[in-house]
Amino acid sequence: MADEHIKDGGMDPAEAALRAELTEKEEARNEQQASASAEGDSGKHRRRHHHHHHHHSGKRRRKHRHSKSLKRVKKILLIILVLLVTAALVAGASLFAMYYQGKEQVTEKNVNIRAPENVVVGQKGQYVVYNNERYNYNNDIITILFLGIDRVDSTTKSEVYITNYMSDVISLFVINKKTGVIDIINVPRDIITDVGVYSPDGGYVGLEKQAIAAAFAYGDGEKKSCMNSADAVSRLFYNIPIKTYVSLNLDGFQDINDSVGGVDVVSPETISFFTEGEEYHLDGVMAREFIQARAKDRPDANLLRNKRQQVYCNEFLKKMIARTKSDVSVPVNLFNASAPYSCTNLNAERITYLATEYVVNRDMKFHYSSVPVDVKQVGDNAQNYVKEKEFYEMFLKVFYTKAEKN
Repeated sequence: MADEHIKDGGMDPAEAALRAELTEKEEARNEQQASASAEGDSGKHRRRHHHHHHHHSGKRRRKHRHSKSLKRVKKILLIILVLLVTAALVAGASLFAMYYQGKEQVTEKNVNIRAPENVVVGQKGQYVVYNNERYNYNNDIITILFLGIDRVDSTTKSEVYITNYMSDVISLFVINKKTGVIDIINVPRDIITDVGVYSPDGGYVGLEKQAIAAAFAYGDGEKKSCMNSADAVSRLFYNIPIKTYVSLNLDGFQDINDSVGGVDVVSPETISFFTEGEEYHLDGVMAREFIQARAKDRPDANLLRNKRQQVYCNEFLKKMIARTKSDVSVPVNLFNASAPYSCTNLNAERITYLATEYVVNRDMKFHYSSVPVDVKQVGDNAQNYVKEKEFYEMFLKVFYTKAEKN
């Protein structure tokens, strides 16, 4: 019996059953722990995987937002570019339109030029034959009439058609598109010529031989007076068309002079407080005195004054152009200074055309001359009569071109 007990491990049946039960429970507990451990590892993996997925999703969203923002910026820039191009095209089209409207307003295609009796006129003045030479009319010219008006009260508009205001300065600017030359022709105020006369109620009376300065007196002191003066000058110049005019009340002359800082001149005669050959810097009152002073005891007093006016005009234009090259506001200042005292039919279209054609595209060259006259003293007044031969030859040089012989 004892030997059989040793073979069975020295353990009685009750102990063996207890040990087997304990072993079975231990194995069950181990399996439970292993299962829990496996589930924990799986959860951690899922959490790590979920976090990794969230990280990549955030990056994609940020990239998507950045892409949308970039597209929006590009769209805004494109809209701005389109607006700028559109504005440039509109501005260009507007300037283009203003340029050609201005050209139509200042030029005249249908002319009817007259001439002295000994001149053959063809095609309404498109050509003439003078001294057996043919001359062709220059259609590439523009005329602008400048009137310096001397009147008592610059703020009072006349309500009648006869005024006491007359042209003290009359100059015809002739702009040659081909040569870039601007001829400034002085028209002596005492020239006796055909002047349109109107009654006080505005009715047309007819043409009378009067001083050309009086043409301005038959009008309203503004537009009508300017137009009547332009007609008188046109008749004097053999019916040359004059479509643009500028009148300036000399009360504003001082402001215009001072707007360019005054003008330096050498006096061509001794008069008032000016001495022939002396140099002066003209400011304010001195500038007006220089262009207006006139001797009362000389028949040619106005012609001498015209020479001073020419000297002044030349120096003023040179200074204005020089200052404009360094300060583009100079023309604006000049316009502002003259506006309260001037009357003109120059508008935005005409100015655009003239500025583009003759200021921007060319170097302007000026040539000065005066209508040649004989002077006669009649009572207290001087009368000027045009020397027709000399005047017509000057006229041909300015308005016509001599034809080449075959």
